Amino acid sequence: MFKNNDYTANAGDANGIPPAYSRHQHACLTLNMTDRLRLIQFPTTIIDIIRQTILTSMPWYGQGAEAVESRFMMMSVLSALHHQGWYLLMSTDISKKQADKDSLIFQLGTPPPPTSFFSVSFNELDKLRLIGAPPELISAVQQIIGTSEIQREEWVYSQTAYQFKLRGHPWLGSGEEAVTSRIKLLSLLDCFASYGWQLHATVDMSLGHDGSETDTWFFRRIQQ
Repeated sequence: MFKNNDYTANAGDANGIPPAYSRHQHACLTLNMTDRLRLIQFPTTIIDIIRQTILTSMPWYGQGAEAVESRFMMMSVLSALHHQGWYLLMSTDISKKQADKDSLIFQLGTPPPPTSFFSVSFNELDKLRLIGAPPELISAVQQIIGTSEIQREEWVYSQTAYQFKLRGHPWLGSGEEAVTSRIKLLSLLDCFASYGWQLHATVDMSLGHDGSETDTWFFRRIQQ
């Protein structure tokens, strides 16, 4: 059991009212409108930490440089919460509104060792971006995709993301192309795991141009 502190204050009373903060406390983070980050039932100390990572403009619109910046911001948020002992339980769609985004549910636990994060985003119809990934993963992804399937590759947005422009339309394909793209993604997951990276979250965090959208994948690894 935790001793009384910021996370276990208001321990309840004889009427059986649950404590405001306890070892099993849950909290929620939601992405709202085009530029709102909403923290629900987090303690003030966490709100102060997250405040430092919030962007101006419209991070959830997810186009151009903002698409990379917003994912860097989300990595910073997930990292800050993780290092404070807030473990992500799920990212879930619990709204029937059009063009809505995910809600992220967290549970308080023991803070982990220092951990690194990177993300993977699927852009337009044919682009794969590695954001904040170490160099060895970029080389490994090149080998898995294969030079024959890469039209162009380059650093983009001040070298904050490495982008592969792929042949065809893998994020829109059907039939054989859809199966092939999923086999490649499974190979990427195997590759990341071989380097010690674990999938931390898949988050729907972009409105997209026409209502179409793909999740962003976030990975973590204990620092070595």
